[in-house]
Amino acid sequence: MQHSAKQCYQNNFEIIELNNKSISAKIVVNIGNTLFSFKQGNELLYFPFSLDEYKTNSKLTGNPFMHPWANRLENEYIQVENKQHHFPKEQLHLLYRDGNNLPLHGLLLKSDKWKTIELYEDEKLCYHLAEFIFDDAAFLSIFPFKHKIQIKHQLQNNELKIETTIFNEDEKAMPISFGFNPYFFRNSKDAELTIPSINTIEVDDKMIPTGNLSTKENKWNFDDDKISLENFAFDDGFQDLKRNENEGTVFSLNEIKIAFDENYAFAQIYAPQNPDKPYVCIEPMTATTNALNTNSCKKIKSGEKFAAIFSIILNT
Repeated sequence: MQHSAKQCYQNNFEIIELNNKSISAKIVVNIGNTLFSFKQGNELLYFPFSLDEYKTNSKLTGNPFMHPWANRLENEYIQVENKQHHFPKEQLHLLYRDGNNLPLHGLLLKSDKWKTIELYEDEKLCYHLAEFIFDDAAFLSIFPFKHKIQIKHQLQNNELKIETTIFNEDEKAMPISFGFNPYFFRNSKDAELTIPSINTIEVDDKMIPTGNLSTKENKWNFDDDKISLENFAFDDGFQDLKRNENEGTVFSLNEIKIAFDENYAFAQIYAPQNPDKPYVCIEPMTATTNALNTNSCKKIKSGEKFAAIFSIILNT
């Protein structure tokens, strides 16, 4: 099956198109390196804006990259070498915030500083590799770790694999707490969702984890992995994810599979019951919500790297 990778520019936006006979993916590099289209005949990603609209509005959609923290922080500080590192007041305008005014989803959601470093195609696969150098003084005043990020979108047959690699270029150990927030079209009121986890993370009234866990059976009175969304809404975190040897952790929404490798140990599911929000978010996360406040995430030493992969797999 022939695969192709093409680069073009539309209204000053750098667009990457990955294609094969049945699937196409589009990435806008200079708006957060965001995957904004993924098609197999029909569009599978929810992205109801033009690129000009998305660049300037406060909405999130497509598949935004959440870094250096995924989901919320309870406070305007992080733990650095067991001390509180408070965000400078003059840089608080850089924060994206939730409805409770808490810092949300990191600093790079719509950044225009991503650079394409490789575009490749052959008969078997195609990919795009982009890079972000995290050395801006304003960003470092909030997250004081010099590092480099590379994200590779690779299309091969019926699978889009998204590999993120962090290179720690700082002198101190760096916490890892990134993730993605893909918005998949729900398509039907009774869409079927598979959640391969027993435990859900209990949160307070501001969606901050309390440190306690509950089971799906205790919280929602079901213990099957597959459920119909007709009678359920979710905005919940999950851990202790079930894994299989071949594919890792596999969530699904109808016929779409979303597979995490072992370095995505947490997930957030957002599935509102609202006709104005016709989507389901299945979010891979390397650490739980608020991990940078509680000092509970993995760290990599100076000179080390960390990689995590999730894939979107379609029926052929």
